[in-house]
Amino acid sequence: MNTALPTIGLALSGGGIKGIAHLGVIQAMEEHGLKPSIISGVSAGAVVGALYADNHSPRDIARFFQKSKFFQLVKVAIPKKGFMSSERFYRVLDEMLRARTFEELQIPLVVNVTDFTEGKPAYFSTGPLLNVLVASSSIPILLNPVEMHGKQYVDGGIFCNLPAKVIRSRCDKLIGVHVNPITTVKPLSSILEIAERAYHLTIQSNTLEEKQVCDLVIEPIKAREFGMFDTSKSDKLFQIGYDAAMRVFDKQAKKLLK
Repeated sequence: MNTALPTIGLALSGGGIKGIAHLGVIQAMEEHGLKPSIISGVSAGAVVGALYADNHSPRDIARFFQKSKFFQLVKVAIPKKGFMSSERFYRVLDEMLRARTFEELQIPLVVNVTDFTEGKPAYFSTGPLLNVLVASSSIPILLNPVEMHGKQYVDGGIFCNLPAKVIRSRCDKLIGVHVNPITTVKPLSSILEIAERAYHLTIQSNTLEEKQVCDLVIEPIKAREFGMFDTSKSDKLFQIGYDAAMRVFDKQAKKLLK
């Protein structure tokens, strides 16, 4: 008789600063005895997934984001002329990460990026880690593409903002966390707000099929009150993710362990 617990996969969406809500979800998972055996992520979800797979606790990662003002790096780098350097991303991530390669992580990780040169999605799970994480977070126009293997790579959310299918066959149960629910907005005026809205609407449709392959999808609805670069209340996002996940796991955690 096989009594082994089912393996659990965790797919984390992009979302800028709203990615902090992922950490609240992971905290709730831990408190319900749910430990992912594989993680996939894109953009903010890739960074969160990598740091968690690097054996940092959810609360330690949240403190890192707040102390380093990680997600604010994009906000202050909004270009006047074209792309901006990703140097600051490299520096702060390099200081936090222990692992240099995917293979050194404690949990297998798959990161989704966009092959900007050939115009198609690409998935990395081996080799050097830092370049891939920065590439996955490099929103076109705001940050410059990352050069790897003779090609340019940018934010994976362009093609897939919830990389669930890519790990579906590698786990028994799959939890997807999508922190970018679309909401009705008031008339927009700033270039940043308009660019962010256009980006969200563009990538929204590519999450629909990805959600369908998940056994459970968590969408912290209150995260919609925050912009991708709204750093003023980032401490609340951890609690929003935690509360949303606890409501779900209190009812369904046992099903995931069967």
